[in-house]
Amino acid sequence: MKAAQRAFESIKGRLCLAHILALPKFELLFEVECDANGVGICTVFTQAQHPLAYFNEKLKDSRLNYSTCDREFYAIVRALEHWNH
Repeated sequence: MKAAQRAFESIKGRLCLAHILALPKFELLFEVECDANGVGICTVFTQAQHPLAYFNEKLKDSRLNYSTCDREFYAIVRALEHWNH
């Protein structure tokens, strides 16, 4: 019973301390950070080191054969397409 309670408290604490997406402040600079690993891409839209939005996608077909530079460029293009309103 004590082990279950400790596990529950641990999960509750981690959920309460998770990073929360912030609202943008248009007077500050925006940054797009990307990561292109072997099977997917991930981009985070940040401002003042706080995440505003994120996008990830699993790569398939010929995109798996892209060079690292091309995958990172593809990640930026796809994220900006995704966030375009």
